[in-house]
Amino acid sequence: KILAFIYNSMKIGLFGSDKLLRIGLIISGSYGAYALGANNVANVTAVFVGAGTLSVFGAALIGGLSIAFGILTFSRPVMETIGKKLVSLDPFSALMVSMAVGITIHIYTFIGVPVSSSQAVVGSVLGIGIIKGANTVSIHTLKNIFLAWFLTPVIACLVAVLITFGSYLEYTGR
Repeated sequence: KILAFIYNSMKIGLFGSDKLLRIGLIISGSYGAYALGANNVANVTAVFVGAGTLSVFGAALIGGLSIAFGILTFSRPVMETIGKKLVSLDPFSALMVSMAVGITIHIYTFIGVPVSSSQAVVGSVLGIGIIKGANTVSIHTLKNIFLAWFLTPVIACLVAVLITFGSYLEYTGR
């Protein structure tokens, strides 16, 4: 509310407002990407460093490049689900989400706790939806997201069991 008050009381006109929001989104998006990389690259690559197969630098480099490739190739549907289907975001709301996510993930990274960036983003977007009015939140989309959050670790566990069991059988010749 404080930032909204400051933003709304500025006498900069429509084009100045658009430019200010774009600059803010670039800065906060870059900060959020930094925080995301600091937290999520570690989430994905820690197993390789722990097993001694990669150095910290090598894991960070491969993880960072892989995240960049994923963003450039497959992130659009996720962006549309969160920024349009869950709650339709205007540029100012998107800026608030970006700042909240970056700050939240950075705090957890600083204290060494791996967190889900998707939960931080969805939580921030829901916060905007609550402020705009609960009717702006798509309950159907929210249910799908919650279902995915529940199923993801379950499916990952099952896949790990199957791969490990299959590898064990192959390794032992059984």
